[in-house]
Order: sequence, then structure tokens, then C-alpha cells
Amino acid sequence: MALQDSRDKKKVAIVPAASLHHGLMMMVASHRLLYEGAEVTTYHKGLKRLQEWFPSHHITGPPGENSSYEEFSAYDLIILQYDGSNLCKELLAHFRNNSKTLLSVFYPQYRKLTHPPLTPLDRVFNKSLPMVENISLAIASLLCVRQHSKNNGLLPLKHLTHRKHKMRVAIFPSTNILKKYDKIKATLANLGFEPFYLDSECTAEGAELLYESGFFIGPDSDFCHLASNLQIPTLVVTKEKRPASIHTPGWLRSSFITPPKWIPRAKERLISVDKVTKGFCNLAKVNNIEI
Repeated sequence: MALQDSRDKKKVAIVPAASLHHGLMMMVASHRLLYEGAEVTTYHKGLKRLQEWFPSHHITGPPGENSSYEEFSAYDLIILQYDGSNLCKELLAHFRNNSKTLLSVFYPQYRKLTHPPLTPLDRVFNKSLPMVENISLAIASLLCVRQHSKNNGLLPLKHLTHRKHKMRVAIFPSTNILKKYDKIKATLANLGFEPFYLDSECTAEGAELLYESGFFIGPDSDFCHLASNLQIPTLVVTKEKRPASIHTPGWLRSSFITPPKWIPRAKERLISVDKVTKGFCNLAKVNNIEI
């Protein structure tokens, strides 16, 4: 799909799944299209709160319910990340056979029996690769270019300093094991670190705090993907014994703490405070922090 050859800029709409981490990853497609000369609009509520971090991009909230999709009809191409939502199904129904607006669907996973038939513009992801890498490969393939990049256009604010507070540890605690996180927080404080809890929503203020922190600890969440995107060393505490590669943060590689292998089913509560603390100490040492 050539974008540079046309006299008029191609207009492209990017519609990620609702979670912020999906929005961050689909910004890889937005940024590549912008680089290739398209006029891009990304529809996402969470990303809208981080607009300052994406100065070259136009981000708007998702369309309202029962939308006539008139604004979408003005686009040459819509790239939709499939998530099974009502909005996703409505866009598929409205634009799948539209002659003026092309529709490309990115499928994190595809089931022939339950999903619509694939078209040449659709892309199905490789489960053995992180999703952000899948997206970088998918948009490169769609544009018929060889080089691919995970750059999503995120630019830290000029007044911030990356990892300014090396001993500061941002923590997003899981409510299921909050008491354990309280103990983890206390243990890290005793070791000389400065742990603090992030609020439940990923806001611009939270992004600033995270960017200037030395480390991040938390479950698989929007924050751990944002930390990876911001190049903050991260320890992911997960209830999954074998986290699927496609769901792992795909920018800066993270460390993982998982439940014991001997238990029959993954249970977050069986992860010990000591195991998390040791995992964090190893992560700190790798990043040249002496304990």
C-alpha cells in the first residue's frame, strides 16, 4: 500500500482495543503511518490523557455509541485491533465491504469458526512474539516495506529526567494480594529504596512519576507496558506460570516472578514476598545498584 505516491495525503484511522497498553502498542502503527506520509487519527480514551507525550500525533476519544460513522467514511483506511467489543463488530459490519474506505483488521488471535473471514488487508499475530513486535511487523507488511520499528512516537516531556531517582520504586499493587505488596514495600524501604504506590489509572501525572523512577514492580497491567515503553526496568509479578509471549511488554525486556511450578493451577496468592524481593534485588544488581 503506497502512501507517498499520492498527491493528497492518505487519511488513516487507528482504532486500538480499549486498554491503555493496547493503545500504546497500536501507536506503533500510527507512528509508522505518520512517518510514511499519512494523515493519522488515533481513537483511544486512555491515550488522550497522554496526548502531551505524543506531540506529533492527533489522538481523540473513541466514537460514541450508535455512531453513524460518518467521520470514519472520510478515511481512506481504518486499522482496527480486534477485541470482540461492540464497537469492533459495528465497524466490521459497516466497513468490511465498503468500496471507498478500506478496512484492515489486526487479530491478536484468530479463530476461523468465530471470526469473520480474512481479507488480504488483515493480519494475524504470531503468538511467540510480543504484541508490539507483531504490530510493527504487521504495519510494515501492510505498507509493503522491509524495515520495521517499535517506535510509537512517545516523547518524554522536556522538563523530566529519565530515571532521575534511581532508588525510587514505582509499585502498582494487585488488590488480590495487597497485604503482600505492603510487606514488599516495607522490605524495599528497609533496603534503602524509596517505594511508592501508583494510582489505579494511568494518567499523565503517573507517567511523569514512572519516567523519573528507577524501577517498576507490578502485575501485568497498563503500567508495566508503559514502563517498558519508557525504558524503566520492570519486575512483573504474574499469576501465570508461563506468561504468553504475545502478552509480555515488548520494548524494554522485563523480569518475571511467577507462582511455584509445582502447584496445579496458577494462583497469585502463592507468590511469596521473599521471592518478589529476591527477584527485585537481582533486577537492581543488573542495573548497577548495590544492595
